[in-house]
Amino acid sequence: MSVLTIVYRFCLANVLTAYYCTLTVLFSFLPKYITNPFGDPWAMKMKLEPPASLRDPKYGLHKYIKVNNIKLHYVDSGDASKPLMLFLHGFPEFWYSWRHQIVNFNKDYRCVAVDMRGYGDSERPEGVSHYKIEILVDDIRDLIRQLGYEKCILISHDWGGLVACKLRDTYPEALHALVMLGSTSHEAWTELIWTTDEQRKMSGYVFMFRAPKIPELSLQIDNLTIFEQYMLVKGKDTTTMEDIECFKYWFCKQMAFTPPLNYYRANFSYTFTKKVHKENVPFLIAHGANDRYISHSVLDVMNEAYPNIETVIVDGVGHFMQQEEPVKVNKLISDLLTKHNL
Repeated sequence: MSVLTIVYRFCLANVLTAYYCTLTVLFSFLPKYITNPFGDPWAMKMKLEPPASLRDPKYGLHKYIKVNNIKLHYVDSGDASKPLMLFLHGFPEFWYSWRHQIVNFNKDYRCVAVDMRGYGDSERPEGVSHYKIEILVDDIRDLIRQLGYEKCILISHDWGGLVACKLRDTYPEALHALVMLGSTSHEAWTELIWTTDEQRKMSGYVFMFRAPKIPELSLQIDNLTIFEQYMLVKGKDTTTMEDIECFKYWFCKQMAFTPPLNYYRANFSYTFTKKVHKENVPFLIAHGANDRYISHSVLDVMNEAYPNIETVIVDGVGHFMQQEEPVKVNKLISDLLTKHNL
């Protein structure tokens, strides 16, 4: 790739970052000051006690573990003698986004839903460099071993999927199977933001997330109303206001958004490599038909890179598909596992 191309992408990325930050200030921040000049749109209702759902024993036991020189929190449910089914959440989530899957699969598998580094009750190292994807992969590889396993069934969503796919590329021997929901590989996403207008526009928020401070403020505004906007779906009751309060409990804490945003800041790239991965790992990637953040054309790129992959678009589902349509998602996972006798 030529130096000129990299310089062009660098300039374009910074222009888009400035553009989306300006839009955020003009159409999100400024109206708040105009309509209520003495109010504080970033005032949040701090919660001292976790919502009851986070303490519900049906989801499992809350535990902590030291992996890759960091302490992670996880919820453990199911018989420890059974195969490990490990869940990796996305942005802006934590272990609780897998609540529907835990209670469905814990009879046949040991289900472990982890708070990724920087999220929930896991440790939150300061500094962007602590969130490079290679470090995140090593967290999960070490977690599998520290839990007493050499291999697992890995179920992932959004950023968890990017990490899971990179782990599959780096340590394919560590996986019985991989499921990615509403996600893609880091390479495929990077390729599409630089080669297609569609994905670049759908990823406008990613360019904004590169900036300091403004992304955090945009996500905290109006007492974290983003969770209602993103996760509540009209006509569906699989995510309730009680569930939303669980997300707010963790994200209302001081600096709660900075480590998750550092995933974007640490891994933004101007180049990508194209490689074919022929390792025989059962691999399913599912996208919601109504996903507003990932172009379905990414599935074509993934098919080129992973000859053994299965891809599916699920009708009537958005980005947070494991919460929005758990019955459909659970069946997709079960069908893959049954097909491969796992």
